[in-house]
Order: sequence, then structure tokens, then C-alpha cells
Amino acid sequence: MKKGLVVLSAFLLVAAFVPRPAAAAVDFGLKGGLALSNLTWTGGGPAESYDNVQKPVFGAFVAFNLSPMFAVQPEVYYWTGGASAEETDGTDTYKMELLFNYIHVPVLAKFRFGTGQLKPILFAGPAVSFLTTATEKMYFNGVLEDEMDVKPFLKGTDFSAVFGTGLEYAMNKITLILDVRYNLGLTNINLKGEETSIKNKAWMFMLGIGF
Repeated sequence: MKKGLVVLSAFLLVAAFVPRPAAAAVDFGLKGGLALSNLTWTGGGPAESYDNVQKPVFGAFVAFNLSPMFAVQPEVYYWTGGASAEETDGTDTYKMELLFNYIHVPVLAKFRFGTGQLKPILFAGPAVSFLTTATEKMYFNGVLEDEMDVKPFLKGTDFSAVFGTGLEYAMNKITLILDVRYNLGLTNINLKGEETSIKNKAWMFMLGIGF
């Protein structure tokens, strides 16, 4: 978490001093919301699918507006990937959580539509995520029984594709933003086994404010 806050603070500091060329207005802002993360297993993964992990996602962005309708938008977020599974035996409940914390950095091409204050948007682009911590947690009847560091079993870098849609509402000096996006992992993050492929995937629902 501390590493994530340091990176976000550095990003905002750089954004504040980005030169604003005459041909392209530069905006920056903050976003936050909820990520529903899961894992895709192939070649020897679990017989049943895991459940989503629901965790906050938050970060910042810089939009280089090359025209009123098009922008290139680098972003940085603190995001938790992973998955969970729960099993009930009589009155007892067992739960396992895999939590992979990333600094997630998309670079998006963003298209705006319409001419009014409220504009629909579409965006897509590549992303790279840097693993900060990874744990496996075991719960018995809601009580944490065991926790293990699984970072040594995972690759430190994950490449993905991001695409989504949303709305921007321009006010006097700020813009309110709603976006929904899907992060499709392209990297097998399983470091120790070639037979089993593990890839991240996540839906992210975010609200933001641009300046």
C-alpha cells in the first residue's frame, strides 16, 4: 500500500508540472471505485471457477487532449487482483483468498462523442501492472487462520488490454467522469509452472474528477 501511495503521489506531482502545449490542452484528475477481479486458469487449474475478489481501485490520470474528440490518457492505479473460493461443511465455512496487489498503468486512446456538456466516451489501450505484494489467506468461519506470501510464485510484471466506456460531464472548471472498463490479462503470471497458465481479469467501475 505504501509503495502504491508513493507512485500515485509522484504521478500527480509530475502531472502538475506537465507543460501545456498550445495545440493540446492537458488535464489531470483522480479516479476511484470498485474492482471485481478473478483469474483464468488453463492446463491443470482448479476444476471449479473461483469467485470474484471485490476490492477498491484508485489512482490518477493525465489526458493529453489532441482535439475536442480525442485524447491520449496515461493512468496509474493501485489495484488488487486475485480470486476467492468458499466451501461449507455442515455449519463450518472455509474460505481461501488470493490477493495480488499491483501498480496498474494503462495508456488509453479516448474518443469523445457529441458537442454538449454530457459526452459519451469510448477508450482502449495497453496496460502494464507491477506486482507489489501477493498473499494467500485461509479463513475458518470468518476468522483468519493462515496467511502465506505467494509473490515468489508469480511474475512481477503483467501485460494486459484495457477497454471500456463511460460518460464525461463538463462543468465550469471541472469534469465529472463515470467509466466502466474490462482489464484482460495477456500474461501467464504463473512463474513456477509452464503447464498451468494463470491470467488476471477484472471489471472496474470508477467515478472520477478532472481538472
